[in-house]
Amino acid sequence: MKIKKIQNKPGFTLIEIIAVLFIVSLGLVGVLSLIIQNIQGQNLNKNNIIAYQLAQEGVEFVRKVRDTNWNNNDPVWDNYLAPGSYYMDYLDETPNLLTVDSQGDLYKDIDGFYVHGGGVTQTNFNRIIEITSTSTYSIVIHSRVSWMDHKQNYEYDLAATLFNWK
Repeated sequence: MKIKKIQNKPGFTLIEIIAVLFIVSLGLVGVLSLIIQNIQGQNLNKNNIIAYQLAQEGVEFVRKVRDTNWNNNDPVWDNYLAPGSYYMDYLDETPNLLTVDSQGDLYKDIDGFYVHGGGVTQTNFNRIIEITSTSTYSIVIHSRVSWMDHKQNYEYDLAATLFNWK
């Protein structure tokens, strides 16, 4: 019977393997943090777009009231548009005065439209429409949409001036 000699072959030591695993894990942590930041940025951008559209919608609601006054040959072009803070939905004919009970919180109805109250699910968004009279021929509308995201408050403010062109 012949005895075999064990030869030392080059290989990886335990320290080398641990060092490689450490370097790979650092790379993975960096990639994962970039993915998380990308997802958070995407969510913030989505909410900014929704807030802009809700603010624009608020201005258009008030513009609709002014245009309806013109179409009905109302002698007062800014009828129902007295200075104050309001909320308004696509179903409303005129702005509703903001009270203590109504804070401007927006809900989604069964069709996915944003409404004040009466909706199926509450959203993070809140819209208040402020009307200021600047002269007998113009009013300024501020449509403010606010929301909370990751425990931080955000606000989008859109202003427009409406004139009596008649």
